[in-house]
Amino acid sequence: MRIAVAELAQETDSFSPVLAGLSDFETYGLYYGEDVIERMHGAGPIGGFLDVVAERAGDVELVPLLRGWASAGGPICDETFSQLRGELLERLRAAGPLDAVFLSLHGAASSVSEDDVEGAVLEDVRRVVGSSVPIAVPLDHHASVTRRMVQNADLLVGHETQPHDPPATGRKTAWLLFRMLAGEISPVMAWQRIPLITPQDQFLTSDGPMKEWFDLARELENRPGVLDVSPYPMQPWLAVTACGWAVVVHTDAAPDLARQVAAEMSARARNLPCASS
Repeated sequence: MRIAVAELAQETDSFSPVLAGLSDFETYGLYYGEDVIERMHGAGPIGGFLDVVAERAGDVELVPLLRGWASAGGPICDETFSQLRGELLERLRAAGPLDAVFLSLHGAASSVSEDDVEGAVLEDVRRVVGSSVPIAVPLDHHASVTRRMVQNADLLVGHETQPHDPPATGRKTAWLLFRMLAGEISPVMAWQRIPLITPQDQFLTSDGPMKEWFDLARELENRPGVLDVSPYPMQPWLAVTACGWAVVVHTDAAPDLARQVAAEMSARARNLPCASS
C-alpha cells in the first residue's frame, strides 16, 4: 500500500506582533521528499508513524511530501502559508495513486488572512485525493477543531498528555489507520464544540481538572466499539472566529455511540473546576 506522509504545523499566538515567516519553518525543520523520512525517525508524530511502519515488515510504500514545523509564534505570513500549502499540494498531485495520507498538523494555526489553516489544508488535500482515500491526522490536543477539519479528515487523534508525547500520538493514529486499511474497523467520527476557553496554568494532565477529563477519555475508550476519544482544551492565545474547547470521538461504525460519548465528554468539561465561558 502507498501512503503519503507530510507535516505542516505551527501553534499561533494571535496576540504576537511578530509574524511567522519561511525562516521560522527553516529554523525548526523544513524538509522535502526522502529527507522527511531520514530526519524524522523517533521525532514527532511522523516518528511514531514510522515506528509502526517498521513493524509491518515492508508492506508499506511511503511517499514523503514535506515536513514544515515552526515553533509557537505570531500568525503565519500569507506568503509563507501560500508557498508551503502550494508545495504540499504540488507534491501530493505528483504522488500518483495513494491508499492513504498521514498528515501531521497542530490544530491551532492561523495565517494573517486564514483563521483555519488546518481546515484549509485538509480541504485542499481532500480535493486532490478524493473521498475514498483515508486522511489520518495526529493533532496537538490544544487544537481548535473546526467543522472543515472534521468534514475532510477520517481520523483526528489528539495528544493524550501534557507534557506531550507526539511519537505516541503518531503511533496511535497509525495503528487506527492500518486497521482501517485492513478492513478491521470502519471509523466514524462525532465532534462537539464546547464553549470554553481557560487559562493555560491548569492544563497539565498529571493532576487537577485536566487529569479528570483526560482520565475519562481513557475510560471511555474501553467501551466496546469506541476507538478513540480525543479531548481538545484549546490553547487560549488563538483569537479566531471559531474557537474553543472540543471533543472528537471515533467509533467502529457506530455513529450513535460516538455522539453519546462526545456528549458525556462535553458534559464533564462544563463541570470541571477550571471551566469558565
